[in-house]
Amino acid sequence: MPKPTKDLISDAEITACLRGHISGQRPVTLHNTYQGVPVRTKADVAMVHADFLGLIVHPYQAVCIKEARYTFIESKSLPQMIRAFPVSIDYTNNVVLLSQLKVPHAITVDLVHSWVAPEKLVSVEVHAKDGLVHPAEMLGIAVLEDNRVRVVMSVDEDFPLVRLEQVSLGFKLEAKGDPLWVQGEVQSLVKLRNQDKKRLEVDGSAVMMDEVTILAYIGKREDQIMSALEKAYKRLRKGKKVGKR
Repeated sequence: MPKPTKDLISDAEITACLRGHISGQRPVTLHNTYQGVPVRTKADVAMVHADFLGLIVHPYQAVCIKEARYTFIESKSLPQMIRAFPVSIDYTNNVVLLSQLKVPHAITVDLVHSWVAPEKLVSVEVHAKDGLVHPAEMLGIAVLEDNRVRVVMSVDEDFPLVRLEQVSLGFKLEAKGDPLWVQGEVQSLVKLRNQDKKRLEVDGSAVMMDEVTILAYIGKREDQIMSALEKAYKRLRKGKKVGKR
């Protein structure tokens, strides 16, 4: 995703664009993620003030905004997405009041692909070119463009491999499933804050049958995560009603 240029659109232009959505009764599109799964819904513009924006949002988006403490707003009349921060969220009427509408320096969260964490511990064998095998624990997995499989893992701090090194990953996504293999290279290896671990990210590919299994697993986890999102919204609604008594 290209990095936006902050000076491309002014605050006044953002406000004018959003006012046009009220007069034209056109919704904007909101982007967030929930546990790594993209959540994208339409929102009606209810109020535009110099300092605040009022939107009527989808219930799921309200939960995502609460969790992330921000949302990205997309409109065909805006040259780029803008980021905004919540001031208040009404879970009964699904109204969100946002402020600090700006073009972000960069969008670092993936708003397109699902990055799902395993439901249970998934151990990974990292096979190096020298024949040595290093243990890892899967933190997340995604399938990107061109069927590239991206695997994120936790490894020991003394993990000996370096960026761009060729590796093979072996793992089981289900306890009774067959071993899956991803051939690729180390994309990044960084220290995890306050841990004696490193975050290893490998970009690679899998044979068709393994790729199909990985996609099916990601789809299953997406369903579970969306179910968790619905439950989270119901808890918030219930808490709001209890608080009114």
